Amino acid sequence: MYQNYTIGQTEFVLNYNYGLPQNHVARLISDFVDSIPQDVLLEDSRAATGRPSSHPAIMLKILLFAYLRQTYSGRKIEMMLDENLPMRWLAHDYTYSYHTINNFRRSQHASKLIKHAFVYFTMALKDHGLIQNDAVFIDGTKVEADANKYSFTWRRAVEKYHAKLREKTSKLYEELVEKQVVQEMAPELVTSAEGMEVMEQELAEKITKLDEEIKQEPKIIKGGSVRKRRRRFLKSFVTN
Repeated sequence: MYQNYTIGQTEFVLNYNYGLPQNHVARLISDFVDSIPQDVLLEDSRAATGRPSSHPAIMLKILLFAYLRQTYSGRKIEMMLDENLPMRWLAHDYTYSYHTINNFRRSQHASKLIKHAFVYFTMALKDHGLIQNDAVFIDGTKVEADANKYSFTWRRAVEKYHAKLREKTSKLYEELVEKQVVQEMAPELVTSAEGMEVMEQELAEKITKLDEEIKQEPKIIKGGSVRKRRRRFLKSFVTN
């Protein structure tokens, strides 16, 4: 069970004398995430009872915006939700603790969803000339006032970019974004013996998965194996 969420309800009332500009990239992020089919966005295994979980659409919006601004720490993202107008607009003025943010993005479903959404959205930004071809991040990117001219939809992104997931942008995500996320999350998780145990278990599972994938790789890879570099990096967090 998730928190109530209705597509398009982003024009909530804020106690500010100004609103989010119509040409802000946050609006493209919102439209893009709202176009994701429910069967892709939601996990089948979600609980039907108990406290409602944070809705994946909202969590994905705030994480996409944070990652595109090179912010990966759960604590810093929590701070952005308090202080950053576009972030508050994307979150419908909800606030989330860094624990909630980290718990969401640690799941296998969310991790895969975030990566695909980041790669698809970044490729769309490049195709529309909003960022340079070799860029992965944005700073103060603005779009033209007529945002309707941009086709930022999940269906179109899948059709156009899915085959490129293993190419340069995907590798950049794994090297620059995913690596930073692990680095920033590690100290935030190790606040208790239970948190440490969970982190070590997740690291072991990721390393095992990489071991299996590496076995299927050719012996010689131009530029070296990205998976082997990731495995070495993850192993550096494993306690002996």
